[in-house]
Amino acid sequence: MVGFWAKETAMKFPHAVVVGLMACCVAVGAKAQMAAKGADEAAIRAVAQRENDGYDEHDAAKVVSCFADDMIWQNPFGVRIKSKATLQKFLTNLFQRPGYLAAKDTTAPHITDIHMLSPRTAAVWSEEKSEGQKDDRTGELMKPRYTHYLEVFVKKDGKWLVTDSMIMDEYLRE
Repeated sequence: MVGFWAKETAMKFPHAVVVGLMACCVAVGAKAQMAAKGADEAAIRAVAQRENDGYDEHDAAKVVSCFADDMIWQNPFGVRIKSKATLQKFLTNLFQRPGYLAAKDTTAPHITDIHMLSPRTAAVWSEEKSEGQKDDRTGELMKPRYTHYLEVFVKKDGKWLVTDSMIMDEYLRE
């Protein structure tokens, strides 16, 4: 039936009209994909903001709510965690440490790139600067931190969640 329609259409309409109709269909599809990508990026940004708010409020449960059950989290000091319960316990302890609490952001956390790897997977890059953190063991002031984050987000049951998080520090060279 489609072949017949195509043959009949080709006979009745000039080739340019058929090509124009096809181009319109492609353009409408592309516009729909861009709208979906925009909605997904907005949803990812909302999750990232909720995670940042959790850190700012020292609310481990809020941070952990942004993660999928099969998560992996690693900080720049080599602590690697593979469960939400362990991450919540770690962050709860971290948020009580005076050395950690002494740090102040000099540049708020912000997303620098969202790389949509598929309709259900995104790599999200962000960064921040802070200073004033102290080493809890020694009481010594740590160097200012320029922290980079790479997080993988996955859309599960219509909801974006972090599955993998790596925190990396860059120290300014003297």
